[in-house]
Amino acid sequence: MHGAGQGGRMWRRQLGALSDGFHVVAPDLPGFGGMPGPFSLTAAVESIAEIARQLRLVHLCGHSLGAIVAAQVAAENPDLVARLMLSGGPEIAPGTTSQRRLRMERHRPGRLVRAISDLPDRNGWIDMLDALQTSDLSRVLPQITAPTLVLCGKRDRAGLPDARRTAAAIPGAHLSVVPHAGHLLPVTAPHAFNAIARGFLNAECRQAQ
Repeated sequence: MHGAGQGGRMWRRQLGALSDGFHVVAPDLPGFGGMPGPFSLTAAVESIAEIARQLRLVHLCGHSLGAIVAAQVAAENPDLVARLMLSGGPEIAPGTTSQRRLRMERHRPGRLVRAISDLPDRNGWIDMLDALQTSDLSRVLPQITAPTLVLCGKRDRAGLPDARRTAAAIPGAHLSVVPHAGHLLPVTAPHAFNAIARGFLNAECRQAQ
């Protein structure tokens, strides 16, 4: 699942790299890309859960906002999720990371303009920010039973503290910090991200043999 202001196309560098061993799906969340809005966390979780039901058993990967969605899907549907990858430091308590990141982005207004380019309804931007600032994973993360890998770029100053807290809150989760990478890890460091993802997902295949 993609991050805020993105769409399923943010995973284009992963689609080709991982499709030789897996059936890879990169959906748009409600209100993003080709999906009608408005965005809500409840609608996003249900849309991904429905895809998982159709596929019966999935590996889930979410980045930032998508990681919040993925975590909730995994917690609520443990029978559908084989492995879970959370990228970009999903925040646990309401408001912390999103507020820090928005303070940083005030100095780069062009990035905010580009970030809403995939939203068919600009009100969806407000809905998305509200979801980021009010979501509370503190009770969700301990319920996750799927093997989980949390990834974060070392230069993601806003997300790294939450990535560490996320990994600590999920039973048995592991944290992988990628040097010289920032928040948009799957986009700006695709080779490192893909190598880590392939190793994590192939471990499941080896255990199943």
